[in-house]
Amino acid sequence: MESLVNFVVGKLGDMIVKEVQFLGGVGHQVEWVQTELKRIQCCLIDADTKRRKGDERAENWLNELRDVAYRIEDAIDTFYVEIEEHSSGFLHKFRKLCHKPMKVPGLHNLGKELDKIRDVLDGISKSRVDYGIEALPQDTRRVRSQADELPMRAKAYLDVDETQIVGLDADKNNILSLLLNSVETPRRAVITIVGPGGLRKTTLARMVYERAKANFDYHIMLSVSEQYNLADVVRRMLNEPPQQVDLESIMPKLKSYLHGKRYLIILDDVWEVSLWEDLQFALPNNENGSRVMITSRSIDVAPVDPKIPPYKLNFLNDKDSLTLLLKTALSCQEFDKKCPNELLELADALAKKCKGLPLALNVLGGILSKKDPTYHAWKDVLNTMDWYSKKGENCMNILAMSYEDMPYYLKSCFLHLACFPEDYEIEYYCLIRMWVAERIIPQNNKKTMEETAEDCLQQLIQRNMVQLSYNYSKICRVHDLLRDLAIHEAEKINFVTIFRNPQDVNHPHRVARRVSFQSFGDEVIKHIGPKTRSLLYFNVTKRRSSYLFRSYLNELNFPRN
Repeated sequence: MESLVNFVVGKLGDMIVKEVQFLGGVGHQVEWVQTELKRIQCCLIDADTKRRKGDERAENWLNELRDVAYRIEDAIDTFYVEIEEHSSGFLHKFRKLCHKPMKVPGLHNLGKELDKIRDVLDGISKSRVDYGIEALPQDTRRVRSQADELPMRAKAYLDVDETQIVGLDADKNNILSLLLNSVETPRRAVITIVGPGGLRKTTLARMVYERAKANFDYHIMLSVSEQYNLADVVRRMLNEPPQQVDLESIMPKLKSYLHGKRYLIILDDVWEVSLWEDLQFALPNNENGSRVMITSRSIDVAPVDPKIPPYKLNFLNDKDSLTLLLKTALSCQEFDKKCPNELLELADALAKKCKGLPLALNVLGGILSKKDPTYHAWKDVLNTMDWYSKKGENCMNILAMSYEDMPYYLKSCFLHLACFPEDYEIEYYCLIRMWVAERIIPQNNKKTMEETAEDCLQQLIQRNMVQLSYNYSKICRVHDLLRDLAIHEAEKINFVTIFRNPQDVNHPHRVARRVSFQSFGDEVIKHIGPKTRSLLYFNVTKRRSSYLFRSYLNELNFPRN
């Protein structure tokens, strides 16, 4: 919900800045709506917390806010269509040459709609007090939203049992070579391990740390995470007691302490490039093979070093995936002998559901370990596994952190990926054109909309939320669990309605803003209305597709041309 409100606030801001000449007397109404939405933003985290605890009033309040946010977006986009129509043709050019004021036919309609929206927003603002929804300061909101993540992250540095690790041997040896080769690289060097959440970056870092630390005069491994304080990071490096410290005094202290020492510093789970940009000045270059290692979900965090590019972790192959699942599920060294033949086929199918993500394999193996190793017990897990159930929520919570870290406009681009079927190959430039047509990217005066959309796609790739391949053309893919995350978040705010199979038409749906037909019956026509912004078809025959369009146009009294 926060991403939706941020997106609409951003659109209103663009409108105020760029369409002043068209807005005329309704400019103050646009500003009022934007200001009121910003006030409401302060209440979203508390409302969502109450909703997750079963508070129906908070859920209704969020639904009302979602509906009015979409109503505002529709009003903005309708106005833009009016501008584009009015700004083309001879009459517009003639008026411009004659310096005559331009009248936009839709301006009156925009004003009327904003008046109605204003009344609704005013009611939403007043009702939140009755519902006990608090307006939290920004810092408090961020801490509150991440409170549930802290216990999970605190477990990161338990001892690693390498006998239970699968598929990291080559990566471990490669990283150790970079850390210990002080002859070829005597200067202070920075190695960055990047990959999406759940790919065992922390596990790999811990393994090489334990192997390499004896070769350094000073060594430490610290978890940084999204919310960090630089002074506190430096204090922990000096092993000083928790207290209020002055950054300007403690940075030179660290530099003096490390002077002449060969050091190994591992900074785990870094989210901001600013950490290294600030910290590097306190880390001397002793020309003795000192090393800094950073793990991150985003390649943007990696310091620029042409000699040591970021080290990208890969997903596990099918063989290693099956091995890891069975090791976790059967909890023994002879798992391959203990697993009955009748279970191997099921285990292989379960492993493939995880698409090579170790975190998911560990979660699924943990579920199986609590079941009897019988065909029916494992078959039941295969048929009922839901990553958003109690069993899989830890896995999805970790992946969701990458989503929550995105700016609002990237969240909209990511949610749009929910429209595509599982394992679908998305053509790179086609996706960019779709985002431009959908108006889900921010405007930038210095770039075309296509260039801005490509920047957004590149950011998603760098954050490891989208995979890119170059076989014949640029093809984008989304890991199944990240696609599940996109679907979960998108359907929560009615961003898209997906028809995956014929049975979906029997489920109650709101009139959808975007519709993705991945399989359907003719009854889906009732879910499409004047507020539907786009239709996507997959695996649909040309005959049925044509029939559906004709039915849709007839129902809305549209011409068939």
